[in-house]
Amino acid sequence: MTEQAYPDALQPQYRMHWYTIERVLGQGGFGITYLARDTNLDQLVAIKEYLPVEVVARRPDSTVQSRSDGQRERYRWGLERFIQEARTLARFDHPNIVRVHSVFEFNGTAYMVMRFEEGENLGALLERRGTLPEKELLRILLPILDGLELVHNAGFIHRDIKPDNIHIRADGSPVLLDFGSARHALGKSRTLTILVAPGYAPFEQYHSNSENQGPWTDIYGLGATCYRAIAGMQPLDAITRSKGILGSTREVLVPARAVGSGRYSNQLLAAIDHALEFAEKDRPQSVSEWRRELLGEGRAASAAPAVSEWTAGAAPQRAKPSAAPLIAPSNAEATPHIVTPLPQNAVVSSRLSVRWSVVPIAWGTAGVIAGAIAIAMFLYVETPRRDAEMQLAQSKQEIEAERRRLQEERKLDEGKRRQDEQTRLAALTKLDEERRRMEEERRKLAARSKPVSTPTAKPAPPTEIVSQPPPPIFPVASEPAPPVVAVAKPRPTPQAEQLDRGEGALARGEYERALEILRPLAQGGNTRAQIRLAEMYASGQGVSRNYNQAYIWYSLAAREGGTTAAAGRDRMASRLQPAEIKQADKVVESMRAR
Repeated sequence: MTEQAYPDALQPQYRMHWYTIERVLGQGGFGITYLARDTNLDQLVAIKEYLPVEVVARRPDSTVQSRSDGQRERYRWGLERFIQEARTLARFDHPNIVRVHSVFEFNGTAYMVMRFEEGENLGALLERRGTLPEKELLRILLPILDGLELVHNAGFIHRDIKPDNIHIRADGSPVLLDFGSARHALGKSRTLTILVAPGYAPFEQYHSNSENQGPWTDIYGLGATCYRAIAGMQPLDAITRSKGILGSTREVLVPARAVGSGRYSNQLLAAIDHALEFAEKDRPQSVSEWRRELLGEGRAASAAPAVSEWTAGAAPQRAKPSAAPLIAPSNAEATPHIVTPLPQNAVVSSRLSVRWSVVPIAWGTAGVIAGAIAIAMFLYVETPRRDAEMQLAQSKQEIEAERRRLQEERKLDEGKRRQDEQTRLAALTKLDEERRRMEEERRKLAARSKPVSTPTAKPAPPTEIVSQPPPPIFPVASEPAPPVVAVAKPRPTPQAEQLDRGEGALARGEYERALEILRPLAQGGNTRAQIRLAEMYASGQGVSRNYNQAYIWYSLAAREGGTTAAAGRDRMASRLQPAEIKQADKVVESMRAR
């Protein structure tokens, strides 16, 4: 399995110092992660090997070497950064951050030794359950924030936060994994390799320059993870969103406050929308700031002092005599009647009503002018307020309509999924019944064709010899007897029988038996077996869920032009990173060549 799925990986039982490789846990654009055994302490560990496949290759002696002289300097720089970051991460001792034990150089590259965590990642949990209630989501999110804040305070950012990199231990506690993409958040650094998880990476991460990346980059990933947990689907990728932001289309991301309305608290939905702001400067700038929003101490509280006493409804203060009035008194000896000007710091909002103080105005020309000015100012403020309220009401209606549409689509998708599953189970049951019927017919046929033993016949009594006329000299021609044609039912080929047995075992839930039968058939080029094997890896039936393996088997099956296999391949491709797809395509080509 290792040779086919991960051709660049070290082989099982390979030994480095006191670590023995057992199997591959996964591969990304920058390295391969192994499950290994520490023979000194007799415990399992996870070991990440620095292996950027775009610039290096594995030699037959297991060492790593850059593909060209021009890439050697780039590889050495990345290797030094990998070692430096491992040493930095090893200083973090937090229960919700993966523990790094050590780092060492070997085979011309470096290896990071980490604690191996049992359990299930959040991505698999969400695939199984769809969404999470608010209390459970916060029980996962808040400890991750505590650990991530420790990493940010050390000057690092994770850059690859997504459900698949949040692991849920058996006791329910979360741990943040895979710091292979971590980079310094501050200071000058070289151009970074672009590494994005569509839907979870903000727009600034699609550029190789790291100057615009910081804690707000990780906060976007956390916000997108929360969006997935409340909506049942990941948010749209930043490139698609950029079209609406830049004006070619409307903003297409339905806000969390619309998707989760009525099911989650307003403060949680507002915090998620704030974390998913498109521009980095509009998001929370630190973990502590976003945590306050999640706990109800965020933007609304901090924004309250900005509202002036005028907009809040308090009576405006009278202008000082030195202030220039809007209307000068016509008689110096008369009591001046002043229309108080707006305070300089007053905030006119379309959502807040403006209270006017009506001051007695002297009859005459001055009163007429003052009244006209007051009416003009009222219309100047009131008309935009009404327009804004109408736009807000229209926006609410559009959001509600979009929310209802999404709910209907989810219901339709769920119904179609259940119907497809029932159809598939019915087909597998029918195949299993047909297989049993054919086996019964074969047993009956074998019983009929078995030779029947008869008792030994007694010798016949002697018969009288009767003379017969001699045969004619010239034989008389006779009609030839008609040929005997044996009509037999076509027997299924051994491969078809094996395939039926494998699918029958899969229908009965005998996954180990199904895997034992289907794998050789799939490796031999049987399309149906390849599709069944891909489905097992995609759904985690009898094997660990592995989208990489599912993509490989779907791709091999799709070579015959089948639409089912092609659709499965495209579905798995949406869950993989570009580097993983490129590596998997290499495996597919090598298997086809064999």
